[in-house]
Amino acid sequence: MATTSTPTIGVVGLGHMGGAMASRLLSAGYPVAGTQRHPADDLVAQGLRWLGSPREVAEHADVVITSVPDDDALDAVASGPDGILAGLARGTAWLEMSTVSPPASRELAARVRRPARPSWTRRCREACRRSRPER
Repeated sequence: MATTSTPTIGVVGLGHMGGAMASRLLSAGYPVAGTQRHPADDLVAQGLRWLGSPREVAEHADVVITSVPDDDALDAVASGPDGILAGLARGTAWLEMSTVSPPASRELAARVRRPARPSWTRRCREACRRSRPER
């Protein structure tokens, strides 16, 4: 997550709606990073920082906006090792603005609210074990 006083906005899905939002945010002076399946050269020319995956967008942003066309596309950008959930840090806001079904929105919300991912939990346990005084 970025540490500047102006929040960095990440946009995944730079089509008609997402691209227009990114353009307006860039015009307003926000640092914007983004990605989509196809290059967005016009937005890069406006100052968009192009990143290689949804995960990278989540790792570099204070606020992530998704704007994709359907349930399958949302699952694709959210899931897996290069998905948003893999890079989303505690405290990062995720504004989901895609054209998806209510069940897809509810499932995604449940996935975001789940307790810490296993790798994070394992690292915390290991750190706690290392910091305990020997008996």
